[in-house]
Amino acid sequence: MGSKTEKHRGNRNIFRLLRIARDRKVKDLADELLVTPAYINAIEKGDRQPSERLVRDYARALDVDEQVIRTFAQKADGNTSFERLLLALLQTICSADEAEK
Repeated sequence: MGSKTEKHRGNRNIFRLLRIARDRKVKDLADELLVTPAYINAIEKGDRQPSERLVRDYARALDVDEQVIRTFAQKADGNTSFERLLLALLQTICSADEAEK
């Protein structure tokens, strides 16, 4: 099993995946969240952990339920491939988007 640091790094992939899935640039998202692009990059790499407020703001900015972020952050570990996490995330987002129609 991976180290605690590796797990944090795996968990942060959800933030990058969401940003990519919503076709957002790091700078644009950082501007909206009132943080620096370096801070967004650090979160996405797993070097920093976002505050509760930032998780809420991230969810709002990317038009996704906050619980989706929390669920995927818990599911992801150092052994979860980026591709598998991306597929599961896109399925969840598409299902939520369809339910809203």
